[in-house]
Amino acid sequence: MEHADYLTVGTAGDLSEADYWLFGAMRPRSCPLRVLVAGDDAAVAARLAEAFSAGGRPGAVAFLAPGAQPVHSVHDYIDCDLSADAAPRARLGALADLLAPGGGMRIVVAASDGRGDGYDVAGLFDLLAAAGLAPVCLMAPLEYDPALLDAEPALCTDLDFQPDRARACLAESRAGERAFHVAYVRRAGDRVWRADPMDRDSVPVLHGGDGFALSRLMRPDNRLPVRLGDRVVLVPVPSQSRGLLPLIDGRRTVGDLMAILDNRGVEADQFRQVWRTMFATFAGLSRLLLQAPP
Repeated sequence: MEHADYLTVGTAGDLSEADYWLFGAMRPRSCPLRVLVAGDDAAVAARLAEAFSAGGRPGAVAFLAPGAQPVHSVHDYIDCDLSADAAPRARLGALADLLAPGGGMRIVVAASDGRGDGYDVAGLFDLLAAAGLAPVCLMAPLEYDPALLDAEPALCTDLDFQPDRARACLAESRAGERAFHVAYVRRAGDRVWRADPMDRDSVPVLHGGDGFALSRLMRPDNRLPVRLGDRVVLVPVPSQSRGLLPLIDGRRTVGDLMAILDNRGVEADQFRQVWRTMFATFAGLSRLLLQAPP
């Protein structure tokens, strides 16, 4: 969400996030999605069911309350909040057994409180490994990139959001306290192949806000104030983001955006450079994703 002075980074655990971070915006929306929500908030399941209905998507959403034994069935997507679970390791292992081939999970754990409760990043990786899982994305990716916490961070251009344990641990040590860790995970060795944001036919979609609001947060020096942990970091973004963000409506393709900017005097090579940096940055903050095919 947008604060009056800075962007706050979060994760909604909605279908657009799962489509991109777990399935790479490659799994058609017309393909039935079997969802299990495991936690103490039935509203999450209700919200996902509403999204299925509103989007005309086939699939089903089941809810598993804390302490309830999982029914032996398989699911393509499991949303699992372990932050208040008394035995998170056992719970996660049982839920991982319910994953369909090629499926994935969204995991929420309490962050370490420094007194032995909760998980630091290393502990999260170990918890996942014990269940035969590995993260394909930590939320949001740039929160776990120590380079962003440098005094003068450089423009982001890396489109590979695969988490690196050592770098994520370093970022955690620099960012300060946080309440939770959130990870999208799949079975260990099951890599996500994501759609190419540089493909002219890709359809970008803003997540958790609108382009006008995001562009208004940009400072005159083309830096975006973002709260990461207990710090506000000034993230550099291309100046052209001000004009591009409001054009992203979930219908225009990357090629459409290129054509619009061409009419404004931005040549194709310059557009590709700007768009790569812009996507790497805003996707890294989980505010810009690619839409899955119909």
